[in-house]
Amino acid sequence: MKFSHSAVKSSIYELVKTVELDIQLGDNAWSTRIELFRDTESADRFRCRVWELELFRLTPGFPRDSNNLPSHTTNDTIMVERGVARQLIGYPREDIIAANVEAAPEIVINDVGRFLEHVTGEPAS
Repeated sequence: MKFSHSAVKSSIYELVKTVELDIQLGDNAWSTRIELFRDTESADRFRCRVWELELFRLTPGFPRDSNNLPSHTTNDTIMVERGVARQLIGYPREDIIAANVEAAPEIVINDVGRFLEHVTGEPAS
C-alpha cells in the first residue's frame, strides 16, 4: 500500500501480530502487550509497540456535582506505551528488520528475556 503526501514521512504499517504475556517480579505483576506492524512497502520491516496494562485512578469530567466539580473517581485499566528496558532496537522509532512476521516477535521477546535476566539473574529460555 502506498500513500504519498508531503506531510506523511513514513510508509503505511499494518498490524500483523499481537501477543500478550503476564510478568511478575516479587509483589509486582503486570500484563505486557506487544503489537507488530509490517511496512506495507517492505515485507522485512516491522514497527513494534510495547504496552503495559496499568491501573489508574481517574477523575472523569462528567457528571458534576452542584458546585460544578467532578462527582466521581474511577479506577480504570489503561494501556500505556512503555517499551522494554535493555531493548537492542529503539522501537518504535527504529524499524525491526526480520525475515518474516514469525521472526519479528522473537526479537522483541528476546529483549523481554534480556530484561528479565538482568533483574532476576535467572536465564530465560
